[in-house]
Amino acid sequence: MKPAIIVLMMLPLFFLLISVLLYLINRSHYQKLIFNFQKKYTLPAPYLLHCNMGYLGSPLMTYFFIRLKKDKKIFFLDKNNHAYHFAHECEHLKAINSLEPLYYTFLLGFFCCLLLAILAILIRLHII
Repeated sequence: MKPAIIVLMMLPLFFLLISVLLYLINRSHYQKLIFNFQKKYTLPAPYLLHCNMGYLGSPLMTYFFIRLKKDKKIFFLDKNNHAYHFAHECEHLKAINSLEPLYYTFLLGFFCCLLLAILAILIRLHII
């Protein structure tokens, strides 16, 4: 059990490093997407904050663009808004696809942290 917990403790760090590397590799795509979107449309309030946060805001912004690509409802953006057509214009689809691994790597790291927290609570309550 102890080696499994040690591995589980190292996974979030591993996913964090991978997501930082993916962000650095795709930073130009990320910034260009935000710039092009803001030229034509207005970002909703929470996304406007996160687009200025660099790496820390990148998971939410990537989520925003993935939702645009899939034509899914986005919080604070009316479903009839023309911004939903942004993902399917020009080279935006390719840039969004290059950012998807960043989002999913970040999610994997988050869920590893969550699993570790649940495991710590179970150990503290003497269930495990």
